Amino acid sequence: MINKIIPNYDLHDLNTLKLDSIAENFCYVNDETTLENACKFAKANSLKLNIIATGSNIILPKILSGLTLKIDILGIKYGPRKNIVSVGAGENWHALVLDTINHNLSGLENLSLIPGSAGAAPIQNIGAYGVEFSNFFLSLRAIDVITGQWVTFSKSECKFGYRDSMFRNSNRYIITSVTLELDSEFNPIVSYPGVKKALASKNIRSPTALDISDVICQIRESKLPNPKELPNVGSFFKNPIISTSKYMDLKNQFIDVPYWDESNGMVKISAGALLDKLNCKGLSEGNIKVSKLHSLVLVNHGKAVDQDVLALVSKLQALVKQKCNIQLNVEPIFLSPK
Repeated sequence: MINKIIPNYDLHDLNTLKLDSIAENFCYVNDETTLENACKFAKANSLKLNIIATGSNIILPKILSGLTLKIDILGIKYGPRKNIVSVGAGENWHALVLDTINHNLSGLENLSLIPGSAGAAPIQNIGAYGVEFSNFFLSLRAIDVITGQWVTFSKSECKFGYRDSMFRNSNRYIITSVTLELDSEFNPIVSYPGVKKALASKNIRSPTALDISDVICQIRESKLPNPKELPNVGSFFKNPIISTSKYMDLKNQFIDVPYWDESNGMVKISAGALLDKLNCKGLSEGNIKVSKLHSLVLVNHGKAVDQDVLALVSKLQALVKQKCNIQLNVEPIFLSPK
């Protein structure tokens, strides 16, 4: 049996950018049976399915047609092998990180305070401070909305990439749970200068997983505005990956753009630094503005709508393309109105 379907549901408080948006039809999903029935209902009534969880990585249109599902499937379970953890797609990501640390497991501490749900983590293969979600991924369970069948995906089948997976541009599968394989023995990753500096300032020479989690939370809080106080979706653009030769040309232009070595002669450069060099802080379109704290963050200063976001994103992309000949790609997912 499907939960109550609510017409004309206001999504303003279900997206952290606080965009004004109305779902034509809306339903809360707290278990797999409800999800299965909702998929059948949508198919029988020719309704497009839209999926939201915490709303921290989506851009909503003014009117969202079809049936919008809020995934609230919860639960964290540790297996007979204590380093294997299965988590419901609706669980808060940061809460999961802290729970694994409390169970003396490590691996996720560098991903502390990344906004969003556990089910959203594989979609964009979240990552930060030298660690990616895929490093600890084992499998996930999802429903195929076309066939109605339940499917289990292995790591290779997810086709993980930099802030990417096979799910990012596909509406065919809805994730209900994720299984991770974490480290029973602590192997700290503190290669980023900011993390090293924060630990040193606290005189921590042999950090625990909780120590690393704490300093990363402090770093993120110092750089990113709290969405509860100033609506945003965190980092808006991916760090571009370019050739070493192109980076040398860029270095001649800007001197000190941070970079990280990748494979095959490629380097990843800081999108935020590029935007800083081009004096993008404070640029705006409508009620959407580039944060004065961090160039990668777009904030809502009023009753913004998706067209404001699109206009500012296009302006920033065009500026970087014109000045640096580099294409900036976005991290959040723009939900189609139809």
